[in-house]
Amino acid sequence: MKNSTPTLHAFGRLSALSLALLPLLHVNADEFSYPTLLPSQSDFGGVGLMQMPTGRMAPEGEFNFATTYNDDYQHFSASVQLFPWFETTIRYTLVQDLLYSSDPSFSGNTKYTDKGIDFKIRLLEESNWLPEASIGVRDFGGTGLFDGEFIAATKRVGPLDFTLGIGWGYIGNSGNLTSDKKDLNYNCDRDTSYGGKGGTVDYQRWFKGCAALFGGVEYQTPWEPLRLKVEYDGNDYQSDFPVVRGGIAMPQDSRFNYGMLYRFGDWGDLHLSYERGNTWTLGFSLQTNFNTLSQIKRDPEAAKYKPLPAAPLTHSPTETSRHADTTKPSQDIENIKALSVKDDEAQGSDLLSASYQTMPDIKVDWNKVAQDLQTIAGYANAKIYLDNESITVVGEQTKFRDRNEAHKRAATILANNTDANFIKEYRLIETRYSQPITETRIDAQKFAHVASYGYLNAKVTDATLVSIPSLPHGQLVNNTDKDWLDKLSFDVSPTMSQSFGGSEGFYMFSIGMTGSASYRFTDNFEFSSSLYLNLYDNFDKFLYEVPPDGTDLKRVRTLVRQYIHDNPIRVNNLQLTWMDNLTDNISFQAYGGYLEMMYGGVGTEVLYRPLNSQWAFGVDMNYVKQRDPDSMLGFFDDEHQFDSLTNRPYRVQTGTITGHASVYYQPDWLPNTLLRISAGQYLAEDKGVTVDFSKQFDSGVIVGAFATKTNLSAEEYGEGSFTKGFYVSVPFDLMTIKSTHSRATISWMPLTRDGGQTLGRKYSLYDVMDAREPWFTRPSTENQSVK
Repeated sequence: MKNSTPTLHAFGRLSALSLALLPLLHVNADEFSYPTLLPSQSDFGGVGLMQMPTGRMAPEGEFNFATTYNDDYQHFSASVQLFPWFETTIRYTLVQDLLYSSDPSFSGNTKYTDKGIDFKIRLLEESNWLPEASIGVRDFGGTGLFDGEFIAATKRVGPLDFTLGIGWGYIGNSGNLTSDKKDLNYNCDRDTSYGGKGGTVDYQRWFKGCAALFGGVEYQTPWEPLRLKVEYDGNDYQSDFPVVRGGIAMPQDSRFNYGMLYRFGDWGDLHLSYERGNTWTLGFSLQTNFNTLSQIKRDPEAAKYKPLPAAPLTHSPTETSRHADTTKPSQDIENIKALSVKDDEAQGSDLLSASYQTMPDIKVDWNKVAQDLQTIAGYANAKIYLDNESITVVGEQTKFRDRNEAHKRAATILANNTDANFIKEYRLIETRYSQPITETRIDAQKFAHVASYGYLNAKVTDATLVSIPSLPHGQLVNNTDKDWLDKLSFDVSPTMSQSFGGSEGFYMFSIGMTGSASYRFTDNFEFSSSLYLNLYDNFDKFLYEVPPDGTDLKRVRTLVRQYIHDNPIRVNNLQLTWMDNLTDNISFQAYGGYLEMMYGGVGTEVLYRPLNSQWAFGVDMNYVKQRDPDSMLGFFDDEHQFDSLTNRPYRVQTGTITGHASVYYQPDWLPNTLLRISAGQYLAEDKGVTVDFSKQFDSGVIVGAFATKTNLSAEEYGEGSFTKGFYVSVPFDLMTIKSTHSRATISWMPLTRDGGQTLGRKYSLYDVMDAREPWFTRPSTENQSVK
């Protein structure tokens, strides 16, 4: 029988400590004696001590970006508390003494880089007697350098936070609970190889191999910025990558690690620890909370409710007007095909003229009203229609994510310029790219009670009804005549693309300027273009055209250096687009031209999206060819190309069909989330499924992840085994003092390969029709409490 004395001693020490603390577990902390003890990050990212995790969860919405450095590793991690019960972490690790490969022509002096993904799920919330308990998996989607599993429980007693847990794999490699297995080999006979080309989920080895007890305590000192930590390490570092692969010693002179943390307000932590009895580790983390982010706004002041007594419904004689033709609709009416025109609306102009004769001759400047609707209420390029009982505004909402605010501002402007004795209803038809999305009907009399605070808790929704858009009624009364310059729009913006963890360099990026222009021939037909000027990049490090991983896929994405570095000026987009509504709930677009940086062709998309529905269904179909990076507007003619650098042939895409059927779902049972599942053919002609899941926080920040699995094997796909990535979408109005619908999106992919790659289309109908059940333009609820 194997000698188990060390195991008994370790277990005895931890058990004695636990028993000694039992009488204290019912003690409630005096909240006035010490500052609040908040969760902090471990060396690997995610809430923890130093090397070891804890059972704690951060507040929902907490985001941490951290880095730690010692002589063996440098970690870069980003952690998000997606739900009160779920934490996820992505991490890059540089191994200090090992190179990415032994081929200097391939990776130069780039350090070996490991990519990992962790998650932790809360099993039990803390109470007076019970600890907070969690189960977690570390490095489940990487190459297995740090893969391990754990169950941990954490209990707070006054200023102390005690943790006791069991770890497997990397976390439990000391094997103090499995000493008999530890004698078999350094990892207790756990399979530590990785499947395929790495990046796969090796769930079959979870909770196997070495197991060890670990524990520790975090102490909040009376001085609020300072916290102290001590932990009993469950790892013995005999199976660490530098030891096994590089023969580099990582001795452990002590099982206890000691650390201190200094907090800078609510935005950053400085970590310093002494680990293994011989190694200093320095770290720093930045944090914020996506639920509580907010920004003071300096929007134009809302108009005060001052309805004009007996105000007429005439317009200034200097303004032009035209009557809506109810038998042959104008372009606006052609776009708004939701409801048939009522028979009596054909006489709207006559009735309107009659109503003019009954009122004083006081005129309304409808062009100014349209300007106020844009400036104050956010309805851009508003068209105002007037009949004998209603006013209809057709325009695109560009400012307020809180549409109730937009509705109240717009209704106030309309009420201040009309007589409620004649105008019974305000109709707001919201458009996007000139396509009608929703119609909000506001009862004028009910709104008068709301605007004048006629009762307690009056709100604009008491007077509104949102429905499928119908035809605008009556007479167009504001001046919308435009010359060709008014139909032209343009924009210049900075552009940055970046890549992490590549073999040629850990961080590669390009910075440039993108100039975009569009010309709208009609409300349905648009010409658009964009030109990119590359100012600086380091993609010259990207030396190869043929990834040296033995794959033979068409290089549909890995020719990135030629497109970015070798072309300082390039046409990214040059296309014609037709967009229309086929029925009340079905939208359609067709497009053709140079669709993105690498591809041109033609395509179409159809989307079914009912109003206020959790579900939407779409199909897109495209025929594309790969653009020749050596020609501004040319395409590859020959599929077979040759890389003079490696003297290897490679293939490109000279023409293929690509497209997907997609399902979108915003579940009530998991609020503030969006699930998208797409199935179809990708650019390399592989077939498969993409799953995209995202969570929106109270501030409007969206965090999402996606994964694509196709019919390519891991060996055919290459390094990474399958396509996966993460993204963060931030509303611009969190960064500016003006309200806006615009967003900035930062995406991250561990590795770019050619399998599972989709076409970059300029417009997505799900985004265009967002007002049907808002996701990207959902109002923030930043004042909600954070659990």
